[in-house]
Amino acid sequence: MRMDGLSLTMRTAAQVTSSVGISRGGGAPGTPSACITPPPAPLRRTLTLKGGFTVLDSQQRRLDRHAHAQGHSDLASYLLARAQQQASPVQLASELGTTPAVVRHLLDMADITPSPRQVTAARRRRSSTDQHLAARAAELGFPSLPAYLADRAVTRRWSTTSIAGELGVLPATVRDRLDQHRLPRQRATIRPRRAIARQTECWAAKRQARLAELGFTGVEDYLRVRRVEQGWSLRRMLTELRVGPAWLKDQMIRLDIQ
Repeated sequence: MRMDGLSLTMRTAAQVTSSVGISRGGGAPGTPSACITPPPAPLRRTLTLKGGFTVLDSQQRRLDRHAHAQGHSDLASYLLARAQQQASPVQLASELGTTPAVVRHLLDMADITPSPRQVTAARRRRSSTDQHLAARAAELGFPSLPAYLADRAVTRRWSTTSIAGELGVLPATVRDRLDQHRLPRQRATIRPRRAIARQTECWAAKRQARLAELGFTGVEDYLRVRRVEQGWSLRRMLTELRVGPAWLKDQMIRLDIQ
């Protein structure tokens, strides 16, 4: 009796269907039961984030941390600010701890166009020259370059050539900075020979004192060491000697040192 009852129960369960015609045994009525037909594959699970969440990968999180370290709220604001400051992709890569190729990709994604290399290089050279001029003005006792230029060009009415000789730069550089700070240019005037001789002697004494301060007996000794033995550039020697380029080039030609 128990066996017949169990058999009846199983047969009855195999024939129960849902309202849409699907058997609880795993198939439609009249098909093999679930113990023969395997169940359908489970659906892929998906995750949907709502409410303004942003999913960042590990590289972007690292770049965001570098941007925060540079004082910016996020990577996008950092890229925009540094691009406006004419920073090159190489500079940005160094600050972010990544490669220039990654930086260029980030700039493209943000629709930011970096400055051309020539413009960036020119700005870098100008910044370096400004630092040299400010340091030289401080050595001469002035709080800033504009204060120095105002004293020499307005108060003392020095010519641009004289100012360039004292600063150790080209006259064109002096003219550019005078125009930048809206200061007048003074043309060289014809001075008495005695005044010219006094100034020449003064400059020569300053140059000799500088050479002695550096441990050299004269300009020839200096050029043999710095130019021939150590291979210094003209710009580097001008910065150290604090002389005009024309004078130093004349000395190199006179001594046959190239």
